[in-house]
Amino acid sequence: MKRYLLLVFMVAALSLNAGAMTGDVNGDGTVNITDVNLVINSILGGTYIAEADANHDGVVNISDVNQIINIILTGAVIEDDITPKDIVLDDSDLTEPAEVIPDDEDALDFGDYVENTVWALTVRINFDGDSATVTGNPSTVMVEIDGAHVTVTSAAKRVRYILTGTTPDGSIKFYSERKFQVQLAGVDITNPHGAAINNQCGKSFYLVLNGGTENTLRDGTEYTMVEDEDQKAALFSEGQILVSGKGKLNVYSTGKHCIASDDFIFVRPGCHLYLNSTSGHGIKAKDYVHIKGGVINMEINADGAKGINCDSLVYITGGRTTIINSGTTKMETDSLGNPVSTGVAGVKADCNMTMTGGILNIKSTGNDAKGINVAEPFLFTGGEMNIVVTGRKAANDPKGVKCDTDCTIQGGSFYSCALHGLALDVEGTTTIADGYTTRNDADPRLLEIIY
Repeated sequence: MKRYLLLVFMVAALSLNAGAMTGDVNGDGTVNITDVNLVINSILGGTYIAEADANHDGVVNISDVNQIINIILTGAVIEDDITPKDIVLDDSDLTEPAEVIPDDEDALDFGDYVENTVWALTVRINFDGDSATVTGNPSTVMVEIDGAHVTVTSAAKRVRYILTGTTPDGSIKFYSERKFQVQLAGVDITNPHGAAINNQCGKSFYLVLNGGTENTLRDGTEYTMVEDEDQKAALFSEGQILVSGKGKLNVYSTGKHCIASDDFIFVRPGCHLYLNSTSGHGIKAKDYVHIKGGVINMEINADGAKGINCDSLVYITGGRTTIINSGTTKMETDSLGNPVSTGVAGVKADCNMTMTGGILNIKSTGNDAKGINVAEPFLFTGGEMNIVVTGRKAANDPKGVKCDTDCTIQGGSFYSCALHGLALDVEGTTTIADGYTTRNDADPRLLEIIY
């Protein structure tokens, strides 16, 4: 032991500028005695710190101390040997299988499809700068206009609203007793004071992106709130949001989230979504999020924010979803004044997450980041998932996939890389089914399974 401590003291005065290198535990660009001490603290504390695992064998022990000391004494430069996949936004068209629309009225998802309702009434609303005009509204639909801020109050059944035009200071709010449809047919709405579209109806809200059109919604940095009403996103709904159509929707959030529902959110094949948030999550739902298809691109740059954040279940069964998250940890205090940290993630589900098809690409670059963070079982049976986490530890360990219970992988293509953490961290049981053609898991920072 004395000989070992002497060796530690010998290297105390030595350091090696390393850049991105094995042994640079604290990420300051230098390998020196500080890194040695951090490894020793990890060993004595009985905790696994990914950055202290200098030889990447999945454990932190005396071998990692020796590895770093050898780097310092010999001047060797041992660069990290993992080059992660390149994940970039992709708005190209996606070839998707023909969608099967249920025709059985007793089917649980029959009501999720806008085609299964005969829409009897059509109301057209056009925004033009600081004003708006309405045509076609029946007596059962009351429309109030204040500048370009439109409020719809309706008791009518099967109403379809078609939105067009542009306003730099407008919005539309719905009070409805029935489910309704909103078609975006080339509309650009900015509300400096809150949500661009605000649905206060708890019924189904069918959002249809008309083919060949590009539509944009923006909120403001400060929301003017109404007593007893929620307003959580640039596109907010008390009820379900059911997205379909062949058009494109851009949502920019600087005040809260991009899209939020106090129920569930369902995205169907054919649509294109681009979500950009500097203030909150890309998609936020309470009941569940189901991505059945479409092309979704997200750029999230907000502390503690997620690309997809659900209080319950997340299902991905199709489409191509790409999430680039550059946020970092959000530090707050609880009611007792204790510090509380909230890390960022590509996807966070407070219950289960299941992926059976489609493509999910996630890149998280901020410190403490997670690619996927799931509280209950994570089931991956098909599709293609690519996760890259490049951030380091500040308050919490960065991880590719973090699951608080069980994780099962049994199909598709699964790729998770956390350059400064664990590719897969499962508190329960990890089950990887036989039949894969590729398995790469020699380094705890990388896990690749291909069936």
